Amino acid sequence: MKKEIGNERKNISKSAQQLNLLTVCVQSVIISSLLKKIARRELATTSIRVENMKILIIEDDPKIIEIVTRTLETKWYEVNLISTFYGEEGVELVKKEHPEIVILDLMLDDIDGFEVLRQIRLFSDVLVVILTARGDEDNKIRGLQEGADDYIVKPFSTGELVARMKSLIRRKDITEATATVAVKPSTRRLSIDFANQKVSVGGNLLRLGPSAYELLYLLVTNEGVGFSKQALRKQVFPEHSNDTTIVDVFIDKIREKLEEDPKNPKMILNDGTTGYKFVGSYSMVREALKETEG
Repeated sequence: MKKEIGNERKNISKSAQQLNLLTVCVQSVIISSLLKKIARRELATTSIRVENMKILIIEDDPKIIEIVTRTLETKWYEVNLISTFYGEEGVELVKKEHPEIVILDLMLDDIDGFEVLRQIRLFSDVLVVILTARGDEDNKIRGLQEGADDYIVKPFSTGELVARMKSLIRRKDITEATATVAVKPSTRRLSIDFANQKVSVGGNLLRLGPSAYELLYLLVTNEGVGFSKQALRKQVFPEHSNDTTIVDVFIDKIREKLEEDPKNPKMILNDGTTGYKFVGSYSMVREALKETEG
């Protein structure tokens, strides 16, 4: 009898343990299900926030379009990719679709990529990344001077392409975030409205891409301070390894827009042989800051 009671107690204890284990498993399943629902909800929210982001690729090589498409599907799946083989159609798609980024090949079948870039810049400030087999420095400098925001040479790393595009988007977002800072430094010719991200010379509004704007902002808000080219590269173009050519190109672009005589600049000066500095009227910046704080 005692033996039977002992066995029954063991069975009850074993059943209780199994029940506890089952309860834990059920709870784990419920928690896992809830976490998945939360993750899906968060993912849906993220997708809604960026689902309208468009990237246009103007490229005559279908293999490149396929590579970029597959890359975006795995590394930046929220983006909608639009493509065309032809430059003229690409210009029209920029007008119609209003993409956030244009990936542009230079060697197209109908018109030269530089001509496509010039036409786009007549009406749009869209971010443009040149993706081309032309890797010589002259073409790189020409592309940046004519309005491209970045220049990548084929063959290219898909990871680097995505990283650079995301960097441009972040830089643009940072530029837009300066709208919370109502500062208006100016000289006799130069006026910069950081609140509205507008730069004008003699009353004429200038077009500056996010990289040029960020570079100018850094120099102007540190009036009189010399920055080495490497320091400017690390701050504004961190994705460009140790190549400071891009800094020189963008300084030249800014000088072309700001200076009366770009070859004899009065506002953005060389700091020795290895850097640059802004020498505008910083007293007016301080006055604008006082007005803002008041």
